[in-house]
Amino acid sequence: MARNEYVVFKGRVTLGVPFLDGYKGDPHYVIVSEDASGREFRIVTNVKSDSSLTGPAGYLVLYALNQDFTHPLTADLGKLAPGVSTSNFPRLDYVHEDGLVDLSSMRPIPLDIASEHNDINALLNGMLQLDMSGDGVPYVYSTPAYSDHRRGWKPAKDVTVYGFGFLFEPAHDGLHETHMNQGNPKPEQGSKVRDHSNENGVAQDGAVIVEVDGRFQALFVAFQTQLVPTDDRGWPIPGKSHPILE
Repeated sequence: MARNEYVVFKGRVTLGVPFLDGYKGDPHYVIVSEDASGREFRIVTNVKSDSSLTGPAGYLVLYALNQDFTHPLTADLGKLAPGVSTSNFPRLDYVHEDGLVDLSSMRPIPLDIASEHNDINALLNGMLQLDMSGDGVPYVYSTPAYSDHRRGWKPAKDVTVYGFGFLFEPAHDGLHETHMNQGNPKPEQGSKVRDHSNENGVAQDGAVIVEVDGRFQALFVAFQTQLVPTDDRGWPIPGKSHPILE
């Protein structure tokens, strides 16, 4: 199973903080949001992989963006109370749940393409309806290991975010692993690929879903090192599983 506790957070987006060149730490986009009491909560999503298994392109995450997400689970999302839900919420499974996401539609997406607006930062900026006309506002992204001074932008509309992933420990003030959390192979001895096989499980995949003006969009993220199909424990099936892009 993946680390920590699998949850969903529902709240109002207050700031989108893209991961820009020169920032510290792992490449994560930070969605700053708040619950009904105004408590800040951070949803972080990967914009780059830590594996170069397939060369430079191996650093690119895979994504599928559904800009008209009409899955039945949206009715359940609307019933959720703002804040963190640890039970009685729809759990996501990219592989075993029909109709959630078409894995064959996933494509690698770059980070920080200065001349074009087709990188993953721009995709998330658009989902969150950010007003990018100004210079943004300072935002300090604090973690147990470091603090990083970044810049964020406010949404131009009211945006409700539903973040699926695993709680930060011990603060419970955010969540991570907003991506597929199964199909991670055990690296061979001596491999430079990081071992994420301890994160494998079923019905525990992450995602970012937003609601604007009563309509939903959903962003699904996976890694090029992950394999499908998976068994009932979320592990690759020997002799049968293959990379998502195949």
